[in-house]
Amino acid sequence: MIKKLTIILAAGLLAAGAFAQPRLVAHRGGRYEVEENTLPAFASALEAGITGYELDVHITADGEYVIMHDSNVSRMCGSDGVIEKMTLAELRALKTLKGNLIPTLGEVLALFNRYEGIYVEFEMKTTSKDLYPENLLYKYAEDVVAAVYAAKPANSLYLCTSFDTRVLCYIHNRHPEVPLGYITAEGCTEKTRAIAATIGTNRLMCHRAKTTLVDMEAAHKEGMLINLWPNGTVEDVRLSYALGADYICTDIPRKVSAVIKEESLGITP
Repeated sequence: MIKKLTIILAAGLLAAGAFAQPRLVAHRGGRYEVEENTLPAFASALEAGITGYELDVHITADGEYVIMHDSNVSRMCGSDGVIEKMTLAELRALKTLKGNLIPTLGEVLALFNRYEGIYVEFEMKTTSKDLYPENLLYKYAEDVVAAVYAAKPANSLYLCTSFDTRVLCYIHNRHPEVPLGYITAEGCTEKTRAIAATIGTNRLMCHRAKTTLVDMEAAHKEGMLINLWPNGTVEDVRLSYALGADYICTDIPRKVSAVIKEESLGITP
């Protein structure tokens, strides 16, 4: 039933010119399929032909940058410790529960640099004001922007994204050429669209289940590009597609990519 509804709604929206072909985004490399935010996760997805990614960036106590979702390493590594209070050497002495190293931003950038035409969202994990007071926030923003855009491969789109409006506003004011994305746990509503506009971006990453078709249509009329999340099942992806998402952030990109090929869905893997 969901599949049939998706096809009917998507066909109608495409006929009306409501949205172009959306793009699949591998959330943390596809966290339901692989060990999230690890080099093997990103490498295997790239080899599978997936071109869209989302990952998370933290700063260490000695000013280096690593990729992990949580500030605390306990869930991934089984030992307690906060990334922002640990040195890179301390973090590199750890291994994840599946035996992987915590990757540095530089390592991930070097991997992506071997592929043209990719899309990557670099989520800036600066929401905690205790861990990221203003002086550190500004250093973090400058360092990440410099590293990311120096390493961007040809014909690719790199975005700096965050829940933290502080870091997004800082980057917009200092580096207006940098594409930004505002992440919210709310839906694509008039309020969240207004926040994105205030930051200076037309890109919004918002909660699929809290988003209506009416709001999506309004967002597109305003010239906004919407990334819907979470999408942990194929049915979730179909719903995001039916809503007219421009980007579909999923935890199962490999499985969805296979469905796209099998059913000739109008989604870019």
